[in-house]
Amino acid sequence: MFTLAITLLNTAFWLALHFGLAAILTHLPDGIQRRWFDHRRPRFQVGDGEMTFYRRISLPRWKDRLPQFNCDFDKRHLRRQLSDNYLEEFIFITCRAEVIHEGIFLLGWLSLLSCLLCGDPLANLPLFAAIAAVLCFGNLPFAMIQRYNRRRLEKLWNTCRRIGRI
Repeated sequence: MFTLAITLLNTAFWLALHFGLAAILTHLPDGIQRRWFDHRRPRFQVGDGEMTFYRRISLPRWKDRLPQFNCDFDKRHLRRQLSDNYLEEFIFITCRAEVIHEGIFLLGWLSLLSCLLCGDPLANLPLFAAIAAVLCFGNLPFAMIQRYNRRRLEKLWNTCRRIGRI
């Protein structure tokens, strides 16, 4: 019964982490968000080698099969809403979403602390480590998708601006 309570606590932690981190970052003052999630910052730059890696792991083939939680910025609507502001905002959203998924990946390892609440922490460590690993590594593909899409959106944005389409 106690293990069930710890498992429920761990589940609550993960839910709070996923939705809490997203809520905190999306509700920061706009000026702070614009500075922190500026796609021109070095941490958001996606190089050719990284794009090659994404193609090697076939990211373009499977990325659309994963769930998307921001329907306001769906690439299927690009043709209808292609404008300078829309593309710039879409690129901004990819930066913020990337940070959210990376933050969940990093902070998720804190759930290992729930082992300390168990009677025999070392005996339960493999279970909680496996749960943390699955949930953490489950966020990496989402961060990679943000980076892959951002590079493509930036290329589209620059092309449209160069030819005067937007």
